[in-house]
Amino acid sequence: MDLDTLRSLRLRAQGLRAPIDASAPEVVRRFVAVQAQEFLPSQWGLAMRVPEDRRPDAAAVATAIDAGHILRTHVLRPTWHYVHPADARWLMELSSERVHRQNGLYYRRTGVEGDVAARGLDVLAETLTGGHRTRAELASALETAGTPFTGLAFTYLLMLAELERVAISGANVGRQRTYAAFDERVPPSPPRPRDEALAELAARFVASRGPATDRDFAAWSGFTLTDARRALADAAHLGGGGRLETVDVDGTPHHFDAASDRSMTDAPGPVVDLLQAYDEYIMGYAAPRDYLFPPGRSLSTVPEFPMHAVVSDGVLAGRWAPVVDERRATVKLAPWRTFSRAEERSFAASVADLERFLGVPVTVDRIAG
Repeated sequence: MDLDTLRSLRLRAQGLRAPIDASAPEVVRRFVAVQAQEFLPSQWGLAMRVPEDRRPDAAAVATAIDAGHILRTHVLRPTWHYVHPADARWLMELSSERVHRQNGLYYRRTGVEGDVAARGLDVLAETLTGGHRTRAELASALETAGTPFTGLAFTYLLMLAELERVAISGANVGRQRTYAAFDERVPPSPPRPRDEALAELAARFVASRGPATDRDFAAWSGFTLTDARRALADAAHLGGGGRLETVDVDGTPHHFDAASDRSMTDAPGPVVDLLQAYDEYIMGYAAPRDYLFPPGRSLSTVPEFPMHAVVSDGVLAGRWAPVVDERRATVKLAPWRTFSRAEERSFAASVADLERFLGVPVTVDRIAG
């Protein structure tokens, strides 16, 4: 398999071509976990994977988050992810130990450990029994209880509360995000054996992002390469066998869901996507992500994606950034090259999709790439 075919199959698996998910919560459910550092751009990343005739706007995605149909928390790695309520408990049980280890140095530096942390968790749990609370309200409750946490210590206490299944995202209050009691938003479920949970995680990762390597799964999930390889081997036999297949891409084995549609029926002509910087098409795979880059570009030339990604047929073609207020928005576009006429038409269509999502007029400001 060559890189062009790899890109096409990944774009299809990712729902960026021929999307199949009927809603933003269904996108999250299929992906298991979706990286969500930047709140509004990450919601755009969900919406663009829903078929055009059902595609939600920003208000609809926000409503789904407020209702708890999509939850935002720290899981798998010490970073924000969207998860579905049906997956939140077993994912947290599976990954919290590893995330705790990754956070260990910061727990110690900030004093979020031992009896101090336990008292803080008790205060948070009690406060959240009364309803959803903003960060300011939780900080005030801690101070009133004589267990103040400020700055980075407060941030790590909240992450500890998420990992210990005390707290998870609640409904927004205006522009302020809140926390809710974990058990209020996440349905009960029995504990699962670690190997079984890892195998399901691996199978669903490949189904939503494949073809992908064992290193891709390890980087995305936060588990060791040994764990990743064992999980992928187990996933190949879920449900009696034949779940995963292996294809070769430039000498490297890539895992592929045997049930995936491999028919290459993408629309003719280039398709330009406006991806958020932490989109799963970018962050769902291990560095150096050669599939993303045109000749002359590499991960070292854009190490942090400081702006979002303009992608033409799965290859980076520039960067973009939205500047949004209540009445209008501007897309700052920094192309790496001159777009063809077909790419300009596709780019304009993507801007129109973004405009419908934001619900305000969008203009384009081209800047040097």
